[in-house]
Amino acid sequence: MKTNAIVRYFNLRTLALALFYTLTSIASYWAAYELRFDFNVPENHSLDRVHTIHWVVGLQLMLLMAAGQFDSILSYFRLPDALRLFGGLFANALILLSMWYVYKGHNVPPRAVILTYFLISFLAIASFRVIMRIQSSRGLEDWFAMESAENVLIIGAGEIGAGLCSDLMNKSRLGMRPVAFLDDDTNKVGRYVHGVLVANKVDEVAAVAKRYNASKVVIAFPSASVKRMRQVAELARDAGLAVDTVPALTDLVSGRAELSQLRPIELEDLLGRDTVDLNSDDIRSMLAGKRVLVTGAGGSIGSELVAQILSYAPSELLCVDQAEIAIFNLRQNVLKATASAHTRITTRVLDILNQPQLDKLFEEHRPEVIFHAAAHKHVNLMEDQPTEALQNNFLASKQLARIASAHAAERLILISSDKAINPTSVMGASKRLAELALGAQQNAPGNNTKFMAVRFGNVLGSSGSVIPIFRKQIATGGPITVTDPEVTRFFMTVEEAVGLVLQSATQGSGGEIFVLDMGESVKIVDVARQMITLSGLRENTDIDIEFIGLQPGEKLYEEVQHLSEELQATRHARVMRFVAPKDANFDIEKLNADLQVAMAGGDVREIKQAIQKHVLEYTPSL
Repeated sequence: MKTNAIVRYFNLRTLALALFYTLTSIASYWAAYELRFDFNVPENHSLDRVHTIHWVVGLQLMLLMAAGQFDSILSYFRLPDALRLFGGLFANALILLSMWYVYKGHNVPPRAVILTYFLISFLAIASFRVIMRIQSSRGLEDWFAMESAENVLIIGAGEIGAGLCSDLMNKSRLGMRPVAFLDDDTNKVGRYVHGVLVANKVDEVAAVAKRYNASKVVIAFPSASVKRMRQVAELARDAGLAVDTVPALTDLVSGRAELSQLRPIELEDLLGRDTVDLNSDDIRSMLAGKRVLVTGAGGSIGSELVAQILSYAPSELLCVDQAEIAIFNLRQNVLKATASAHTRITTRVLDILNQPQLDKLFEEHRPEVIFHAAAHKHVNLMEDQPTEALQNNFLASKQLARIASAHAAERLILISSDKAINPTSVMGASKRLAELALGAQQNAPGNNTKFMAVRFGNVLGSSGSVIPIFRKQIATGGPITVTDPEVTRFFMTVEEAVGLVLQSATQGSGGEIFVLDMGESVKIVDVARQMITLSGLRENTDIDIEFIGLQPGEKLYEEVQHLSEELQATRHARVMRFVAPKDANFDIEKLNADLQVAMAGGDVREIKQAIQKHVLEYTPSL
């Protein structure tokens, strides 16, 4: 019954189209004669019009059908549709002109009538299709909605900006009306994009906003440098304008987001750096067709590792995390969006310290490349629970390295931290111990696995970052708590950090510690102030900043290398290699035994002193 209804609908639709094209063709043919003879058609030509109209219109209808016009959906009309319509009508005109020359004009309309008939038919049908498209995309109520919409300026009159303008004009439910473009290309200034003027250069945003009564700007050049993005955001904020931006270019290209899915500009947009260029061929050579294991796969770094690794088509990707909810979220949020037909994906809730289960995992799946991101990373928490830090960061890493070597894995990459450099916290010291454990396994007899570590600073928006903490404090009305006015940190986006981790992994031959170029350090108090401004609030008026002093284990600033380490360049400008002289007296088993005794006693002070005995650069908070 439903099928019959559909058939009836399409039959009625085809009949309606046939009626429309027939009436339009008749009217166009009649009008062509009137225009040719200035609305005073001679009697002989008037008779010719009557005698020829049936076959001339019939020929045009057949050619329109051949051009697919009877199968098209009226509300969709773009350039390809217009070209097909033009082609059908042009073919009709060519046939009629050919007949005129063959029959010397006998019983064939005059040439001027033929050309006029072609033009009128095209304009009439195309105009009708355009009106139908406008009507389908914006009903009468949408026109009223557009009248009450918010006036917005679009920064960037390129392809992205033009597409956004079209979307906003066609989707009035979004409540935004583009009133002007701004663009630094002076060749575009004064021109129109979809009927909207490119009013001025970007630096004139305040004046243009005032002229057009705009309350918001939308940054529509996702490939812009971070520096330029920051400048534009500051200009807009100084003018009292809200600032939105389009989705990331990668999300637009992949189809994960649409142009009209705008979002407020975030601190990550202003603190990040320009897109890093990676040697994708090297990374693909390392990962394509390989069995890859990611520990801590549900964390902020681990989940990004999973997403990026999948794009290089490994044969199998093993995702391991000790937290059940982390694996659940990974499967829901990451693996569904990035699943690949070329890769078998396995997820496991597993504690790396569980030796039997870890051995079983290696025996069953035999991973070739391992990214070890599982770790405790909260400085303050680990100061009070040093045993947890040592077990999860040091002992688990030591065990994973040993098992990887025993199963002849190709390489293991430890995700370390800049806090491992001259550490003042248990967390930082435990990461340094993990580096030492990998170094010891690298030099173990019979080992063929390449072990390496990658150090970097804070990842924007990760669970251990100050940014989500500040965001919550702002949402609850403050105050924002900062340890010290002079405290600084390095920041990287998780995408950049993980990309450079993959790049580093391709360059390791075993035993290296890589450090990522993290750019310039940033004052945490400046981060807090920028977040207040981005939230539309004012410091000391709407929300306060409170200085609470450095907490145990925290540094005023982070360092980039140990005094005993020599910095070397690599094939990538943002990746450096550290080479430290080997300590002939270093004994990993003695280290392990001393720490086990201290942990068994459970005294926090004694555990820290035991760590300091083997990590001489560690300055504990006792």
